[in-house]
Formats: sequence, C-alpha cells, structure tokens
Amino acid sequence: MALRSLLTLVRVLGALALGLVLYAWTHPDILARWTGQRTPAPARTAAAAASAASSTSAASAAARAPAALPVPASRPDAFPTPADTPAAGVLPASAAASGLLTITPSQSAVAHWVGARYGVAPDAIAPLVAEADVLTRTYHLSPNLLIAVMAIESNFHPYIQSEAGAQGLMQVMPKIHSKRYEKFGGKTAFLDPMVSLRVGAEILRDCIKLKDGSEAEGLRFYFGGGPASDTYIEKVRAEQGRLTAVARGRHIPTTD
Repeated sequence: MALRSLLTLVRVLGALALGLVLYAWTHPDILARWTGQRTPAPARTAAAAASAASSTSAASAAARAPAALPVPASRPDAFPTPADTPAAGVLPASAAASGLLTITPSQSAVAHWVGARYGVAPDAIAPLVAEADVLTRTYHLSPNLLIAVMAIESNFHPYIQSEAGAQGLMQVMPKIHSKRYEKFGGKTAFLDPMVSLRVGAEILRDCIKLKDGSEAEGLRFYFGGGPASDTYIEKVRAEQGRLTAVARGRHIPTTD
C-alpha cells in the first residue's frame, strides 16, 4: 500500500517536471527571468531592426539631400567666382579656371558699366573683362580692345548667331576656325563665352600680325573688309575709348 502511494507520487512529480521543462522550452524569456540571465534576440528580430535602422537612415538622408538639378551642356557654373565678387550664377568655363583670376576695381567698374549699357549681368561679365585684360597683355593689344570688339560684335550676348553663321561673343566662324577650337573641346565649345573670347582674341592677334602690326587694319581684316569696315573700326575705337575712360574712373553715360 505504501509502495503504491510512493509510485503514484513519483509519477505525479515526473509529470510536473516534464510540464515545467516544456513550459521553459516554449517560454525562454520566463526562464531567463527565473535564472537572472538575458537571452539574445532572435536573428530575425535583429535583422528586422537593422533593416528598419537602414530605412530610417536612408529616408533621413533623402530628406536632407537637395533635388537633383539638370546640368547644362555647357558647364558655365565651372568658372570660379573671385572671392571678392558676388556669386555670378552662370559663368563660362575657361583656361583661367585655376582660381587665380581676380577682379580689380577698374575691371569691376567696366563690368558694371557694360552691364548697364548692354543689359547683361555685371557679375557674369566681370570674368570676361578680367580674361580680356589678360589676353590683351599676352597678345600686346591696346587696352580694352577685346572688350570693345565683343561689344560691337555681339552686344555681349554669348549665343547670338549671324546670318553668315558667325557665333558667340566674338562672332567667330566655327567652320572656318574649327581647328582653333580643338584644344577647348571642339564643337562642344563653339558657344562657350570664354572660349569664344579666347579664340576670337587669337584670330584678331593673327589678323594684326598679317597687317604688319596695325590694329586698325587687323580689325578691318577681322571684320572681313569691304566698305562697311571703316564704320566697324570707328565703332570699335569709340567703344574702346569709353571703356578706357570708365576703367580710369571717369563717369561715362551708358547711352549715346
């Protein structure tokens, strides 16, 4: 009788122990609390947390990033803006993009006068004025000659084209002078304002050389000759005189 009671007690205790093991197996967090230990999160939970963190980070980065803007075919925002001048917005690229080009007070005065006279942005013209001065010294031309040529040829509108096909600030004929553009990128540079200035300056220098150093005759040859070339030379020289006076600090009306 006592033995039967003992066996019954063993069976009951065994059933309780088995039940406890099964409960602990299916509820590890409860077991961890009982034993004072922490169980690692399941792998899928860690992966989900990492994914959520990644998504949050990506969303945050996307919110901070500005919308992509189309890049114009011609990289005008590549020309450096001198530190002492306002941002020019859209500026042409040039070999002067070393960042060493600065705008002097006289060049700034010329740029503002040109801006008022021709209805263009002074900050966009200033680098052209500075580059023209560099080319003028390099090619031993009289001061402000190149700026005056740009004024008469194109009114400082860089994308103008004549009926004959002359293009840009200096109204260069791309078909005739295509080889001169090769070092600037070929056809893609035809309408780049700074390239037009540099190529036009080079052509004018060669025209003057062909005319034994005479700027007047070089201008005539640059224009293409003919009866209208006298008027062209007069216009260029008159504008050159006004620009030189402005550079020297004189007040010159912007209208004739």
